[in-house]
Amino acid sequence: MATYVERRGFANEAEPVGLLTEGAAGIAVIVLAIIALAGVSVAALTSIAAIVIGVGLMVQAFNSAAEHSRMMTADAAAGTHPAEFGGDVMVDSMCGLTGIVLGILALVGMSSAHLLPPALIVFGGALLVSGAVSMRPRTTLSTSSSGSEAMSVTYQGSPAASGMEILIGLAAIVLGILALLTGTWVLLLVGFLAVGAALLSASATFNGAVMRLFTA
Repeated sequence: MATYVERRGFANEAEPVGLLTEGAAGIAVIVLAIIALAGVSVAALTSIAAIVIGVGLMVQAFNSAAEHSRMMTADAAAGTHPAEFGGDVMVDSMCGLTGIVLGILALVGMSSAHLLPPALIVFGGALLVSGAVSMRPRTTLSTSSSGSEAMSVTYQGSPAASGMEILIGLAAIVLGILALLTGTWVLLLVGFLAVGAALLSASATFNGAVMRLFTA
């Protein structure tokens, strides 16, 4: 008779950490948004911030895909049925690419006031989907070599971090719509600042540093 054992953990425990992470993109966006809010080259810096956010989302998608690939490789050796490929990877990739294209077009002078607010709306949608997906438990089923025991391993993202991503995503969508209707740069920059903070908080490097700070 097969025995099922369930283990639970947080997804950020296994998230890969590279030299280029979404945390670096988040810091860059925060700095660019603050400088632009001070009135320095607002259109150019906002366009660059959109490009950096797009790159950060693509890096986040690559990290998720790399982690999924690593789990599939490890599970194949242990006779595991791997979990389905995360839809957030495709969403982050497409939204990141869209943001890069819109940011480049705005940077070269093609109506940045009408291109950047839609980019913020796209970024907000990406955070909204990412937060919703992170709240859903991800389960893999593994079987021992003898076939007598099956283990169900469940990973789940932090509810607080996922909820924050959802809230920031909704705020970014609202700010993007208002910025598109009113043409106000301040609303757009505040939205980019919030998205940058979301990218920073989602970084495994940042989360590890905060955990070490409070557990030291």
